[in-house]
Amino acid sequence: MGQVLVIEDDVETRLLLRRLLEAGGFAVDAVWSGEKGLQAAASGRFDCLVLDLMMPDIDGFAVIEKLRAVEVTRRLPIVVLTALDDDESRMRALKAGADVYLQKPVNSKTLLESIWKLLEGQKP
Repeated sequence: MGQVLVIEDDVETRLLLRRLLEAGGFAVDAVWSGEKGLQAAASGRFDCLVLDLMMPDIDGFAVIEKLRAVEVTRRLPIVVLTALDDDESRMRALKAGADVYLQKPVNSKTLLESIWKLLEGQKP
């Protein structure tokens, strides 16, 4: 089992992700903002992060850059899960340091497999 941090501002999506990931065997913490996510991730207790890009305080791109800039989260696997479907956003997120870029709505099997592969040290 892995410990996953979900950073998602939409309440319904956050609850849905929690249920899906817990059903997939993960322990889940979920927060509603980029700032809260950065604070939680700094604990170093997470094995993977699922991150929305569009949030009210700090966008997901900035969250990725901040996580990659500090030792404790530099290698934390990051799965971006976003409604943004343009190539520019995908390239920007991957260049910032995201490991996987998935679009909403996502197939639950695809999300779970992506996380498991990252935890096993593989690129999905």
